[in-house]
Amino acid sequence: MLVKCICTNCAGHLEFEEENAGEKIDCPHCGFETTLFLPGTEPAATPAGLWPKLKRRWRFVCAGLVLLVLAGVGYSLWHWALPPLKDWLPYTQSTVLPAAVLVFGCLLLLLLVVLLAFPILIFLQLRDITRALWEIEANLRPVLPAFPSPTDEPSEAEKPNPFEAADLKESARSGVRGKATSGNPQAAM
Repeated sequence: MLVKCICTNCAGHLEFEEENAGEKIDCPHCGFETTLFLPGTEPAATPAGLWPKLKRRWRFVCAGLVLLVLAGVGYSLWHWALPPLKDWLPYTQSTVLPAAVLVFGCLLLLLLVVLLAFPILIFLQLRDITRALWEIEANLRPVLPAFPSPTDEPSEAEKPNPFEAADLKESARSGVRGKATSGNPQAAM
């Protein structure tokens, strides 16, 4: 059975099948997303305002802004740069040659900007990559403190072994070190 409701954005009338209630569609009147609902039930409130609508259509908005800027630059060049260029070129009554020179100059200027900006962008990317690699390397290396703090207790591996300490004292008393340093094995006996 066909049911009617209104768009939550523009209040345009929508007609749909009863089993399609709750679906989200693009309104044929305004083009924004709306929820189909049965009469007597209201859909959940959606944020009404310009920003959510623009957020959904950001590609079209960006393309429109780019076209607007390009149209403004073209208009400015046509009215303010073309007449002096036409006067500068000899024997030119037509606007075709000055317009071609103007377009070529703009393309050359764009190429120059790209050639100047490209090394800067490469430098910034390499700096970020170097920083990321440095952080990875720093996280893989164990970081030991330069000086142990007095509150740090030595670990089991760092604690002295009492049996090794006794062996070192005994070897020092018996003169084992004297044998090794003198070089004369008979003098130690």
